[in-house]
Amino acid sequence: MKLFDNIKKAFGSGVDVAAATQLPSPPTPVVKNKQQTTPSFLTTAKPDPKSNLILFDRGLANTDITTLRTSGTTRDVIRAFIKSSPDMSAAVTAYIRVGITSGYTAVAKNLDGTLNPEATRTLMQVLTRMNILNDYTIGFDDGPSIRSSSEAFALDLMNTGSMSGELVLDKARLPDKIQPIATSQIVFKPSSDGKRVRPFQKVGGDEIDLDVPTFFMVSLDQHPLDVYSSSPVETALQGVLFSAQFMNDLRRVVQKAIHPRVVVTIDEEKLRKTIPKEILYDEDKLQAYMAGLVADLEQRVNNLAPEDALILFDTLGIDIKDHGNTNLDKEYEVIQGLADSKLIAGSKTLPTVLGKGSGTSNMASAEVLLFTKYVEGAIWAKLNEMYSKMLTLAVRLLGHDVYVEFSYNTIDLRPDSELESFRSMKQSRILDLLSLGMLTDEQASIILTGQLPPAGYKPLSGTGFRANTSSQPAGDGYNGASNSGSTMNQNLKSDAPDGAKGGQKK
Repeated sequence: MKLFDNIKKAFGSGVDVAAATQLPSPPTPVVKNKQQTTPSFLTTAKPDPKSNLILFDRGLANTDITTLRTSGTTRDVIRAFIKSSPDMSAAVTAYIRVGITSGYTAVAKNLDGTLNPEATRTLMQVLTRMNILNDYTIGFDDGPSIRSSSEAFALDLMNTGSMSGELVLDKARLPDKIQPIATSQIVFKPSSDGKRVRPFQKVGGDEIDLDVPTFFMVSLDQHPLDVYSSSPVETALQGVLFSAQFMNDLRRVVQKAIHPRVVVTIDEEKLRKTIPKEILYDEDKLQAYMAGLVADLEQRVNNLAPEDALILFDTLGIDIKDHGNTNLDKEYEVIQGLADSKLIAGSKTLPTVLGKGSGTSNMASAEVLLFTKYVEGAIWAKLNEMYSKMLTLAVRLLGHDVYVEFSYNTIDLRPDSELESFRSMKQSRILDLLSLGMLTDEQASIILTGQLPPAGYKPLSGTGFRANTSSQPAGDGYNGASNSGSTMNQNLKSDAPDGAKGGQKK
């Protein structure tokens, strides 16, 4: 009883003793029935509805990308290189494409972790509305789907090290859409007590207060000493610049020293005999005449097509010169290797992912597997965290005292035809747990199908319908997979003893 007295003293006399075994639910937040943020592509918070939005053209066909180092802040430079550098673009695209899988699962759970079927049905309606059902009363609805929002979030995460967005509510305070916001527009100010930070969106000269429950932000590997996050690929900038500069140098070398060149030789003594005397003995006219002749020859030779014939007087000589026996392949290979290694390390990828691998198939498989682990922690897990928070608020505003677990399907690079055998093994294990009563019917249905049980479903949890189930799966764990050496299972079969103690064959 002394413990309960201390609890009442700490939290107030109105706290019931029974509350010691169950935490109180968070209070319902006060939210506004309109969008608080401004779309990040706008340059002002009050745009002119009659003005066309600007289409920005990077002009990469005529741009030396090394000049992008002066684009502005580090975040601006990273964004420019993600769009212009082939290697940086490939690294970021690989993260996004691998991290955002083809499907997802979303369930609503009570605060004790048990599944809430009614709230889960409400959650499914919210997701359907965001993905497919537009607001037809407003005309064109630019609300992004879950996948489109994920792509924007993931790209911003690679650019700035964090993602942010708003759960937009309609006039009835119902969840309407998810609005991604560029984190580069977010600035922080300390709260009045100095214990937390308050976010603001800076658009043009305006600041929009985002200290509201419907605004969410998730960061990746952020240091406690930094209030602003850093891009995970920021360390690749020097590697990108080195690689781009080397390619520029190599391009000039190819044009000037490697490609064969046409050399025209003028026999000056013979030429002087053909020059009129009024020009030959006037120094100024002679120089102008010679310069014009050289310019005319240069233009004609440079504009020759490969199939064109060249007819000359004996005062001119034509020769084709190449780079001879000079061989710089080894030097170029070493320099390119140095540039690639810095770029690969800085962009947090692996050689196989960027198409620069040169090892064995086993090494390539190991690199791809490691890369999927990078993506799981950087993109996959952070998207799940972001949507879980947003959708939790959406369902709680609809009157359900629950939280949401959102999860994209696990990353798997194997083809669906090969995964069928693995799905069969997983289904067998889930049905065993259902038979023992360790899973509810709703949990088993969501794991196996992603949906709640259909109408008329007969409950099976704890009925023992899977009697005499073997404790070990048949086969070698791949159950007849067509390719046991595929990317995700290359050499993963353990050689550890699997028999009983003392029964292992020697």
